[in-house]
Amino acid sequence: MKALVFRHSYVREALGFVGGRFTKRAYTAPGAPTSLKEVPEPSLPAPDWVLCDSTVSGICGSDTKQIFLHGALDNPLTALLSFPHVLGHEVVARRADTGERIVLNPWLSCGPRGIDPPCEACAEGRYPWCRNFDRGVVSAALHLGNCASAPGAHAQRFAAHEGQLFRVPAGMSDEAAVLSDAASVSLRTILLAPPDPSAPALVYGCGTLAAAAVGLLRHLYPDVEVWVVSRPGPRAELAAKMGAHAVLPCQPDLLVREIADRTGATPRVPWSKRAWLQDGPGVVYDTVGSPETVETSLRVLRTGGTLVISGVETPKRFEWTPLYFKELHVIGSNAFGIEDVRGVSKHAFEHYFDFVDEGLDLTPMITHRFPFREWKRAISTIARRKHTGAVKVLLDQAARSDRT
Repeated sequence: MKALVFRHSYVREALGFVGGRFTKRAYTAPGAPTSLKEVPEPSLPAPDWVLCDSTVSGICGSDTKQIFLHGALDNPLTALLSFPHVLGHEVVARRADTGERIVLNPWLSCGPRGIDPPCEACAEGRYPWCRNFDRGVVSAALHLGNCASAPGAHAQRFAAHEGQLFRVPAGMSDEAAVLSDAASVSLRTILLAPPDPSAPALVYGCGTLAAAAVGLLRHLYPDVEVWVVSRPGPRAELAAKMGAHAVLPCQPDLLVREIADRTGATPRVPWSKRAWLQDGPGVVYDTVGSPETVETSLRVLRTGGTLVISGVETPKRFEWTPLYFKELHVIGSNAFGIEDVRGVSKHAFEHYFDFVDEGLDLTPMITHRFPFREWKRAISTIARRKHTGAVKVLLDQAARSDRT
């Protein structure tokens, strides 16, 4: 079968990295770590795993970070990855045994690994906290999409444990269903620090997680004023369409000034001239996670406020004095599991299904859709997102391609 494979090789990565400085096409050129390959049909590592036929898959930021070699060799999570692996974990598919339409919870925690009794985290439904990501019936990996022995969803077919599969409600479109993973990531981010109606909530970023966060905030907390930090253009327009009350500039000094004007806060101007505020948003949901966005969030948060970071970028030094001075809270947000919403505890996907049934529509974030074989065009569209406005890009197994 055809699958999008990432092969870890220092030579390939060096070629891609150097070539990528000149053209983004280098990341998908022959010799790069990522390529569309013929691979064997997936095998079932245990009797409680099933084969699934992919319908449409979403390209996640974690996929593109690998493809664009955007990372560091000292990343601690390399201890929990295995290579080569088939990319992809956001997918709508059909079970090969029953024909049911499903979405995938990709986490390879105790259940899929055949570990019983499960670790304490998995028993509580906190699957991303699993202590056994390097044990069991499949190789070391956090989830499908970075596991050598269980191919991910950017393929014609994949295998998954029965407990990873959630039946899609009959009235839900594939487009809404394929966003289950992204929506659940942002749901967890919000639930870690729910907004206070007495102060605005700020969503930092303009990609998939940001758009999902805006939609969820407006759906779950209609009395909260939601601001978004975004570049101008199609992504800013999307933020407004998702319900943001205001779209603010992404340049840090302009952002501080804008928030000061909106809140009436007095800017504190140090020797560096990088002003900061003591009064601002009560919570910032940082879907970027770069040194610049983290530092700027600390500058604008109100005293005692909370920064929740769901984005992941390469770390560098940043000025963090406001963290202690304003007694801020910083929380990392990692994926999803069993979540409590309105007093009901169940899997984040099931909450999302409820929200869609209630009228939540996140599908405007789907900006592009390509036949699976045209994956290079899809990646090029993402690489040029400042010009294309790409947010969520899909790969469609059923669509016909007029290219090779």
